[in-house]
Amino acid sequence: MPFGLAMENQCRKPRTKTGLRRNALRVEPCDIAKGRHPIYNWIDDLLQHGKAIAPDTISARLASWILRVAVAEGANRRELISVMGLDETKLRNPLSRISGQIALRLLTTLQTIFNDPAVHLRLGGKPVTQNFSDFGYATRFERDLACVIRAYVLIQPLLQNMVRTNFHADGKPPFFTWDYAPELAQSYASFVEFSVMNFARLSRQVLNEPPLLKAVHFQHQPQFGTAIYDAAFDCPVEFGMPQTRLEIAGRQVFRPSPFAQQALLDAESDRYALPVKWMLAGKTQLAFSYFYLTSELDKSPPTLERMAASFGMSERTLRRKLVDEGMSFRDLLDLVRKDLCRLYFMEGTRSLGEVALLLGYGDLSAFTRAYKNWTGTPPSRG
Repeated sequence: MPFGLAMENQCRKPRTKTGLRRNALRVEPCDIAKGRHPIYNWIDDLLQHGKAIAPDTISARLASWILRVAVAEGANRRELISVMGLDETKLRNPLSRISGQIALRLLTTLQTIFNDPAVHLRLGGKPVTQNFSDFGYATRFERDLACVIRAYVLIQPLLQNMVRTNFHADGKPPFFTWDYAPELAQSYASFVEFSVMNFARLSRQVLNEPPLLKAVHFQHQPQFGTAIYDAAFDCPVEFGMPQTRLEIAGRQVFRPSPFAQQALLDAESDRYALPVKWMLAGKTQLAFSYFYLTSELDKSPPTLERMAASFGMSERTLRRKLVDEGMSFRDLLDLVRKDLCRLYFMEGTRSLGEVALLLGYGDLSAFTRAYKNWTGTPPSRG
């Protein structure tokens, strides 16, 4: 399956030689973990070190998240998808790509809909999905905010490769930088501002407190009154600077996370080992279907027909491909549900009813029956 292809007619041509090489990351090892956790190793394999995806694109998953937070603010999802010329079925495939031009136009369209040129700052500060259907959810179980940030930087090439994000934990204070060709500074302004705000909000997600920002520098010129920027970031914001940069207080960056769970990180790492093994063995459809079901379970009832449409193939073709690679759709769905169920039970913060919904069951009784088939005992005794 051509994962490296963007959504039809939506991919820009590769950047000229004046642009930056994509997906090159600078990430210092975590002070305590001494190197990135194996939970993130699968990203390099999935992306084939940056070669498997079209340049200057964002993932359908990131686009879907922008749509979700926009709808929560009052936008009409169906109208947005229609205006942008997006494909709803492909948006459900977390490995599909959307061109950078479409991503920029989406933010511009939202500014028009909300009659607010700064709406992307508000949307960028919204929380992400708080469950294991999100690839980045496990980052919150890292030891401290610094490790969460480093992990989130590692995930960035999967979410977007329009700009390169770096985190410098040894800075005084620690700081982020966003790298992209200088001639793109003004045209990328909204996307970069959205990304900067997205990283700034990690302190709320992990520590449940506002970010303690020291300064924000943007390469581009302001798109609206500078007082709006100052209020949004709650710190001095300067424009026309040599580099886009965000400084954050060290005392916040190295504060331990109340959610830290090494055992849960290890379990999530183990979960991704199998689909990565499939992919390296050439069983790409099985691996991509695993990622699709992981992403889709909490949004709508998983069906072979819907998954096939997201991959741009017939139901019959997908069924045959999965069987040829060693597993039926039903068995794969059962495996993904069991893997996620284990994580939710280890997390230990959700009711059985919520777990059932997150695993794609219509009611608790259906989940109970499935769980008894897996373990021989009801979930209340799991």
